[in-house]
Amino acid sequence: MNKRAERDMFYFRNMAECLDVAEEAVKELLDALNDFDPDTLPDRLKQMHKVENAGDHKKHELMEVVSNAFITPIEREDIIAISNILDDIVDGIEDILIQIYVTNVRELRYDIVPSCENAQKCILALKDLIAEFPNFKKSSTINDLIIKVNDYEEQGDRRFMDSMVRLYREDSLDPVVRWKSVYQCIENVMDACEDAADTVQAVVMKNM
Repeated sequence: MNKRAERDMFYFRNMAECLDVAEEAVKELLDALNDFDPDTLPDRLKQMHKVENAGDHKKHELMEVVSNAFITPIEREDIIAISNILDDIVDGIEDILIQIYVTNVRELRYDIVPSCENAQKCILALKDLIAEFPNFKKSSTINDLIIKVNDYEEQGDRRFMDSMVRLYREDSLDPVVRWKSVYQCIENVMDACEDAADTVQAVVMKNM
């Protein structure tokens, strides 16, 4: 690989590494939910914050390189946009755990873990898409990978709507106050995955 190709690959490799961090974050989240103990949440949050900091480091690393680059493999604005969205995914995963902690959840609703597992599937699908991204000019699978991310996001939308319908039909307002923000944080992660896939799709279309 020549020097230009190696420089170009840095951006794609950094995006892939950001999704490695997102995968680790969602695993930390699911570990905390599947073995849920409210008393251990402060320690869980400390570990999650370490993961989130690793994501921030990757973002800052990319921003430093792209700000000094003369030529980039795709438009500079697209690189920055994707990096910001990938960072939003990690931040959003941390926010789910934060909301469960600050609203003093003592027992999980039955649909929280399946909703977060769907978010995990969306992240893994996005990871496959970003792995294929360097080959976007000649890839025969990238459109299918974009569709896969969008399909998981649509499943997340349906779960979110169903969860909110059940929530607002509770007899007490307490569950609404407690859980609305948690469901919204899960939805934000799904939306960020879709935004990343849509940005990749826009790059592909601009370079066809």
